[in-house]
Order: sequence, then C-alpha cells, then structure tokens
Amino acid sequence: MTLKRALIPGCVIALFSLETMAQEATTPAPEPQAPAAQAPATPAPAPAQDPAATTPASPPPAAAPAPSMGRTVKGRVADRLTNEGLPLVRVIIKGTTQGVETELDGTFVLPNVPPGATTLLFSSQDYGEREVRVGATQDNVNVALDNVFSEEMVVVGRASELARKHLANSVASVSAEEMNRAPAQTVDQALQGKIAGANIQQNSGAPGGGIQMRLRGVSTINGSTAPLYVIDGVLVSDVAIASGVYVVTDSVGGSNPNPTQDNQVNRIADINPNDIESIEVLKGASAAAIYGSKAANGVVIINTKRGRAGEPKVELTQRVGMYTLANKLGTRRFETVEEAVEAFGPRAAEYWTGNQYDHEAKLSGRRDLSTETLASVSGASGNTRYFASAMLRNDEGIIKNTGYEKESFRLNLGQTIGEVVEVNVATNLIHTLGQRGLTNNDNQTITNYMVLPNVPEFLNMDPDAAGVYPVNPFLQNGANPLQTAALVKNDEDVWRFIGSGDATVHLMKTDEHHLRVLANAGVDRFQQENRLLFPPELNFEPADDTFPGTSLFGTSQVRNLNGGLNLVHSYKPASKFLSATTSVGVQLEERRIDSTYVISENLNAGQPGVDNGTVIGVRDDANHVRDRGYYLQEEVLLLEERLTLVGAIRGEQSSVNGNPNKLFFFPKLAAAYRIPSTPAFINELKVRAAYGETGNLPQYGMKFSGMSALNNVQGTPGLIGTGVAGDPNIRPERQREIEAGVDALLFGGDLTLELSVYQRGISDMLLRRALPTSTGFNTQFVNGGSLRNRGIEAMVQVTPLSGPLEWTSSATFALNRSKVTNLPVAPFQAGGFGNSLGAFFIEEGASATQIVGNVGRDANGNPIVRKIGDTEPTFTMGFANTLRYADVTLSFLWHWQQGSDIINLTRYLYDSAGTTVDFETAGRERVANRRGNATIYIEDATFLKLREVTLSYNLPKSWVSAIPKLQNARLSLSGRNLLMFTGYSGLDPEVSNFGNQAIARNIDVAPFPPSRSFWTSLDVGF
Repeated sequence: MTLKRALIPGCVIALFSLETMAQEATTPAPEPQAPAAQAPATPAPAPAQDPAATTPASPPPAAAPAPSMGRTVKGRVADRLTNEGLPLVRVIIKGTTQGVETELDGTFVLPNVPPGATTLLFSSQDYGEREVRVGATQDNVNVALDNVFSEEMVVVGRASELARKHLANSVASVSAEEMNRAPAQTVDQALQGKIAGANIQQNSGAPGGGIQMRLRGVSTINGSTAPLYVIDGVLVSDVAIASGVYVVTDSVGGSNPNPTQDNQVNRIADINPNDIESIEVLKGASAAAIYGSKAANGVVIINTKRGRAGEPKVELTQRVGMYTLANKLGTRRFETVEEAVEAFGPRAAEYWTGNQYDHEAKLSGRRDLSTETLASVSGASGNTRYFASAMLRNDEGIIKNTGYEKESFRLNLGQTIGEVVEVNVATNLIHTLGQRGLTNNDNQTITNYMVLPNVPEFLNMDPDAAGVYPVNPFLQNGANPLQTAALVKNDEDVWRFIGSGDATVHLMKTDEHHLRVLANAGVDRFQQENRLLFPPELNFEPADDTFPGTSLFGTSQVRNLNGGLNLVHSYKPASKFLSATTSVGVQLEERRIDSTYVISENLNAGQPGVDNGTVIGVRDDANHVRDRGYYLQEEVLLLEERLTLVGAIRGEQSSVNGNPNKLFFFPKLAAAYRIPSTPAFINELKVRAAYGETGNLPQYGMKFSGMSALNNVQGTPGLIGTGVAGDPNIRPERQREIEAGVDALLFGGDLTLELSVYQRGISDMLLRRALPTSTGFNTQFVNGGSLRNRGIEAMVQVTPLSGPLEWTSSATFALNRSKVTNLPVAPFQAGGFGNSLGAFFIEEGASATQIVGNVGRDANGNPIVRKIGDTEPTFTMGFANTLRYADVTLSFLWHWQQGSDIINLTRYLYDSAGTTVDFETAGRERVANRRGNATIYIEDATFLKLREVTLSYNLPKSWVSAIPKLQNARLSLSGRNLLMFTGYSGLDPEVSNFGNQAIARNIDVAPFPPSRSFWTSLDVGF
C-alpha cells in the first residue's frame, strides 16, 4: 500500500492508493514478478484481427507452450465508470498464447487455466491494460477497466472536434453516468457541484426548475445572463417567461418593477436528463468564440444518446420516491397571553388558546408519492442506427396544489447511405406541467411566507367541518396561507418539440485527405400556457384589488430556428509530423417570442374562465431576432501530434444591433504542447494557452425609444414616451479572455490533474445613462465601460484503491473575482431594496456584485453608505466519490460554497411581525437597529450540502438469468440534498427572489421552501 498526496487549492487530500489487487485475502501471496512496462498515455491501435482470434496481437517473445489441462475460469469485464460489459477484450494467461475474447455482454469463459495462482492479462484497444492475479482456488473473476486511454473527442468548432489530449482550452465534460447517479428534475440541477467554475443556483425550492447558471463570474449588467444551450446542433431556448402572477401580487410595484419575481421556470428544465450521452461546457471565450455574440455567458453542448452496432438493447427503469420539507424557519412561541397582546394587540386575547399550531408544517409538510418511469431501446439494423426513449414523471410538491409532471418522447435515427453520405435525425416531443404555488415577494401580503409571519402559533387556521377556512384577524386582508395553498391555482403547461437533422457528404476520402460537406438544421418550438385562478372565496379577495376573484390566461409562442452549411478538409499524412483540419461555414439563426396575457377580474358567480369577468385587460409582447454568422477555423497538429495550434474567426450580423448589416468579428487563438520527456510516473503532461473573444447581444428593442399606448392626451388615445431613449448605434458587449493551464495524467491514469487560470475583460457594456430632461427622455441605453474577472479552476481525479474494492474520487475547485474597471456613467443601483436593507451598487473600482447599505450616520446626521457584502463566493468545491465492491456501488457528491452574502428579508418580515424564533433574545435588537445599520439582515451564505448519494446493487446473475432475455438488473436507493450544514438562518442559502439576474441575486423574500428527495429505483436491461 502506497501513500499518495494530491494538493488541491484550498485543501490537501491524503489518499491511499492500493496497487492492483487481484488475489483474495485467503489466497497465498503471489510469486515475485518483474515490473510491467509502463503503458503509454495513448497506445497505438492494435492491428486488425479476426474477431474469433484467440492469440494476442503481440505475444511475449519467450511464450511458454499453452497448458494442456487445468481448470476453467469464468468472469466479466466492465467499464469502471458505467459498469457496462465490454466486448472483444482479450483475456490471456500471462506467459502463454492461451486466451479468449469477451462476449458482447463482457462475459468470458477461459478453459485450461493451470492449477495454482495464475496471472491473467486483460487488454483492449480502447482501455488500459491490466493484470489480475487469480488465486489457486478461484474460478470466477470480475474485472473493471479504465477508459483513461481512449480518444475522447471534444467539440472545438461548429463542425470539428479534437481528442481531449490535444485540447488547448479548458472544457468540462460530464458523462451520462455522472449526470444520472441520483434522479434530478432538471439537467441544470443534475450538474450542481460537478463543474469547476460553474455557479449553479436554484432560485427557490419550487418543483420543476428555476435555476440559473453563471460561468466564470458576472459577465454583464443589463445584457442576457444565461449560457447558450446547444442540443444535437440546435440552439435551444432557455428563456424564463413570467407567469403573470405579478398582476395579483403587485410585486412589480415599488422599487423593483420587474416581473422576474414570479418564480419562473427556465426552459432547459424541459429536457430529459436520462436522454443525455454527454455534456461539454465551454466556459471561456477562447473555447466559445466560434459561437460569437451569444457566447459571452458560456456554451453548454448537450449530446443525446445514439444507437450503436450490436444486438438491440432495451432498458427499463421504475422509480418511486417522495419529497419532504428540508428545512423550517420556525416561529416564536408565546408563553403567555400578555406576550401575544404585546405582539398582536388587544385582539390577541380573544383568540388566545394556549395551544401551539405548526402552520409551517401544515403548509409544506406533504409527503405524497412521486414516480418516474423510463424506457429506451437502441441498436442498429444494417446501416440504420436508432435510439428511442420515453419518460413519464410525476413529482408531488410539498405544498398542496404544487408539483411537476413531465412526459418526454425521443427518437434518434442515423443512416449511412453507401460510403459517401451519412444522415442523422433527432426528435424530441416534451410535455411539462408545473404547479408553482404562490410564493416570493409581493406587495399585497398574500403569498405564503409573506403571510406566515403574521399568523401566530396560537391561532387555529384549519378549515371547519364545512371546509371553510377562518379569516386571519391579524391581517387587514384576512389572508390564510392554508386556504391560499388549497384554492389558488398557478399552473404552467408547456408543449415542446425539438428537432434536428444533419447530413455529411464525403466528397473525397483518401489515406491523407478527407473533404466533406456538413449541413445541419434545427428547430425548437414550444407553447407555454399559464393559467392562474384566485377564486372570490379567498379571504384576501377582493381586498387585494377591490374586485372579487381573478383569472389569468397567458400564452407564449417561442420558436428558435437555425441552419448551417460547413466545408471541412482534414489532412493527415502517414508521417504524423503535421496534420491539419480546415473548416469554413455559414449559419442562419432566428429567435421569436410572442406573449399574450388576458387578465379577468370580478368573476361572475366565481366561474374560472377569463370570459366570466366584468373587468378584462390584455397585455401583449413580441420580439423577433435574426442573426447571420460566418466563420473560418484551422486546427494544426505538429511534432508527432504533440503541438496543437488552433485559430478561428467568426463574423456575425444581428437585427438587434443598431446597424443590422454591420459585421462584428470574434477571433480566437490557442496552443497546447504535450511535453515528451517526463519521469516514468507521468503519462501525460500538457501546457496550454488561449485567447478568444465573444459577445453579448443587445436586448431586444434597446435601439428603439420606448413608447406607451396606455395613455391618452386630453381624452384621446395617444402614444406617450416611456422616458427611455434607444441608441441607433447600439452594438454587442465585447468579451476578451486569456486562459492558461496545465493538464497531467499520472500513475497510469490513477491521478488526473487540471489547472486553469484566466482573465476576462468585458468592454462596451450595455448601460443606461441619464439624459437632460430637455431631450424629452430620462435615460438612454448606450455602450460603454468595462468589467474584469480573474479566476482559478482546478480538477483532480484519483483512484486510491483498485482491486476487489475500487474507489474513484474527484474534486473540483473554483474562485473568481470581479471588478468594474471603467464606468462612464454615474454610479447606480442595480437592484435590491435600498440602502436601508441592502442594495447592489455599480461603481468604478469595486466588485460588480457588491452589496452596499447604511452603516450609521456621520456628524451631520447623514447616513453613511458603504460596502456590506458581496454575492460572489470566496470559492466553491465539489467532492465526488464512487466505491465498488463486487456488485455493490456507493456514490456520493458533496458541494461546498465558502462565502457569498445574502440579503435575508424573510427574517426581516418575521422580525417586523414579532414572530421570529429568536425575537426575545435577538429580534428586538435587530428591529431597533435596522434603520441605521443594513448589515443586520446581511448573512453569510456558506454551506456544505450532500447533493446526491446512491447505493446500488447489481442483482446476481443466477437471479437475472431466470427471466428470459434479461441481461442485467440493478436495485438502487438514492437521495438528493439530504444534508445541509450552514450558519444561514433562512430556509436555504441558495435563493434568488429575482430569478435569473446578472447582479441582483441572493435576495431572500418569502421563497418556496427547499425539499429533499428519496428514491428507490429498479433498472433492468434486455
């Protein structure tokens, strides 16, 4: 046993690495062996052989004759990560020519194994070679091989890819096995804690999504904040469309006129995580430059599963689980009627019972059964490859009338036509229904956690025998959160179709030259319908708007189209001194969103239809964007494929720019060198550096001056300016990034290291400047100013133990620091609730994510305002582990965020009502000091979460073989977000009342409470 130490930024991990363990504890010690030669990082492919051959490609020079008699050893060879059986792996008795190859399911039967302890040699072209010692009495062996030597290909252009060992950029990859260790509602939820440099934050605990991903820090102030998602070549929409609940909650009133407080779903939530083969995350501008002016926030490339050659494979999964409340705020316990009267006034004496009712548990304590059914079939028939899948999911929320349903159907086909044409088609039909409930900030005091602080624990809020809910006597509108949960409907229904097709025509293909044309087209089309109902019998109706009952219907039609034509030439001479790939192409892209809301009030006889109200209003919004792109890219491998050089430039036009015909260019340059002379324990050592530019398009309409038709002039309808002037010269924000890094593969793949440092500068930021009132406008959108991000990212993966007990461990680390380096406009607030409670403030020389607020008064009695917090974490880490012993596998993932600050206004609400758990000991003091000290409600968001854990057991082969055609079966127990360690006093330190915002994150205002999930799964394969 050898002690190894791997230094990770932020921590030192001591790891024990056990050399290859093949002999069981009861087996005698093996004879001394000469050390095996070090396997190269990427061995040359073995010469073609007859599949039925039983001799190795290169038999040992002094091979002894094959044994003529002995025992039979059976076993199975599998991929260490996926546990899938590996076909055509050579199994050789070391020192002989005796051997066999594994079957399609990875099993083998090796006869004539000599008595006594014997060494078997396992080898495959795509996997590392491994020797296994078989004991004298052992006749069965299971072997796991590492895929560390395989040529994993990574996308580096619109129509080209490179082997990972040649990459000159940091590109994070997540496999299907890593994605689906534990069931997740959405793709982005499944990625939490797994990618260095990705801050993935769930805005609330509402079922069905509502997650934001930030790659390498803040990249804009007023531009788009979401990364670009590309699924099978389709640029899909991740738009978050407001439900319209702000019409009732009035959350757009006051200092934050923004409908993002509606707790929206971002639409990448629709994708079925189980359909995904792999995900590549292009975090930096140098990697994402080929996507131009939509890549400032990074690019997430999703590849779905495809059919493979071999027998048809059918997989079925049935999951049953539940969601439970993960954390509670609690409420003040009133010991005497005098305390109740002090907090709630004389009326408290009338309702004092001395009893204690847990309203929070009654509101969010549901534990209804949730289910998920998955089915897929894949394979190939002749020249046709196919993959089809179906998903039926029903997640029951922890609050009444909340939950999430998803049905997904996918069909992927691939066809080879002769030796010249290859065609692929991918289709996905999705239906989701999200029931979001009524949470988050409002200005009517009707959402659940806005009302709860005003419901004392001695007040019974349960319905009577007739089902009538009592009025809350301590709120003027009488709101009862239990009644609100039971009667309010807030449903979001989505039908979506994503389709893509690509064709490759091989114009010329020789040993050295390969010229091909690639054409692709894709469509992402969905309709989102929001139906909200606030029936007249609600206690707060009509106190909220003077009309009894409100019904709302919203429909949004979203369509993304894209197509491209690419010409790719590859030159690979036999010498390997130089090889090159040249690609050139053109893309056409279109995005359209049309939203219409019908608001109906004063419902006749309480009927829910929007046509049953006497007061009806309509809101409409539409935007349509067209882009055109052109690119040229060159990839060169030199010096026996040790030196990689990549250069590219993309030109782009967009209708949202002031001049839609002007070309904006985005270049990139990158280089990597694989160092040839290294110590024996270093298999690969690569240094790399890259430079790239990307952009962030102006928001739709920024080039136009705003006009409103909801006004009249002397009684006549007319257009009135909104006071916001557009800029006819508006252009994309410009992002320039330099990245450098080192990658290493050590100890035959037992240790993998990646380290990256970067500096990213954003210029031509989209800002608002103040205008003289004589212009007729108040503000104007302009380009100007600059922002800088600097950061470090690291990843380490180790295999401390191999043998009967296998242990694979990985850790990620990331930190980022931002700074506003130039601001040509006056410093301004970018969200929050003012200096008295904390506000986000953009000023030159300061962090872009700083929080400022009052910290006292000066000698003249004026408030002193300064920085009191920052939402940027000090650092983040992920720590994943997988342990296998025989047929049992345990995997778990810890996610640690150090630092980051939250404006906790939920605590402020409870303090104001006098119902905080610690009101007597600390709450009174907070209330007394609040106005002069905003730090009172600024809290540390540090947390350590057990993101996911799964314990699985592969059922014995003897059980499985009892069912005809059944090849494997696995039983699993899984959990997500089971444990959380934090000093934060709120429900969850991952919270953002304003949703997917660039700056105004980490604001806690009455969110949907977090939940943990438990699942039992049965997976079978035929």
